[in-house]
Amino acid sequence: MFVNDAPALALNFLRTAQNYIEPGIYARAYPDFQYRELVPVDNSAPEWTTAIDFFSMGDDVGEAREFAPDGDDINFVDFKLDKGSSRVVMVGIGYRYNLQELAHAQAYGIRLKDERADAARRKYEQFIDNLAFVGRPKLGMAGLINTTSITALTAANGAAGTATWPTKTPDEVVADFNRVLGVIFTESNGIETADTVLISQDRYNYLIGRRLDPTSETNLLDYILRANVYTARTGRPLTIRAVFGLETAGAGGTQRMMAYRRTPDVVKMHVPMPLRWLQAEQRLLKFEVPGIFRTGGVEVRRPGAARYLDGI
Repeated sequence: MFVNDAPALALNFLRTAQNYIEPGIYARAYPDFQYRELVPVDNSAPEWTTAIDFFSMGDDVGEAREFAPDGDDINFVDFKLDKGSSRVVMVGIGYRYNLQELAHAQAYGIRLKDERADAARRKYEQFIDNLAFVGRPKLGMAGLINTTSITALTAANGAAGTATWPTKTPDEVVADFNRVLGVIFTESNGIETADTVLISQDRYNYLIGRRLDPTSETNLLDYILRANVYTARTGRPLTIRAVFGLETAGAGGTQRMMAYRRTPDVVKMHVPMPLRWLQAEQRLLKFEVPGIFRTGGVEVRRPGAARYLDGI
């Protein structure tokens, strides 16, 4: 009797196990994926929407001006507004067991481990992380570090005649940071500021390992965090993070740095349906738990609040 009923019993056992496996997986943090910190995520769109329209805003135009108490010549602000659309795609990932391991676990009262569900959840996080930063070329989606709406600057050569950081002096590297941060501020007439800088892991390691001079205990990264124009102007700390993809994202496959303001009005990523597990189902002697999620690409809503610097 047990042999005849084993598939049905195994399926019921797995469905019951989902109740304690999946809540723990949903609650688990994955700190090695940085998109949640660096790209504001919006889950407010309808789960089954197929596209999300958004507007990309240019610089504000207009200024306040005094006028007489009985006058009607009030100045009004305006800005360039470009409409964009982010396509929403369906993506799937799941985990499974076979009849033997489920029947064995049920017969001996063994609790199913969550490694497979955890692996599937990590693949979901990895997909969203990659989509956020480098995009998905096969779907025509750009990421935060390679979108065409953001202006790319070229790093200036240092005294050694090249632009790459390992050939520059500490002062020249600091100048690269302040140039990008300053351009965002000045070219928007003081409207936009950038509070976050992204660089490759290689360049991040370089900043940590490079001392200001052979006798100094201060590395270049610590110095930049203190001596940048954003912190000097606002009194707030500049965020510098290392992300993958920047190693060859610049023109000609060069190293790229990105500066931007990390707020939803500048950049946003829609994930209308975060990962959702469906009910376990049987396929021959395998028992599968499919998962689905729906996501759009990165939207750069205020390109003037971001810049790239290539060739570092």
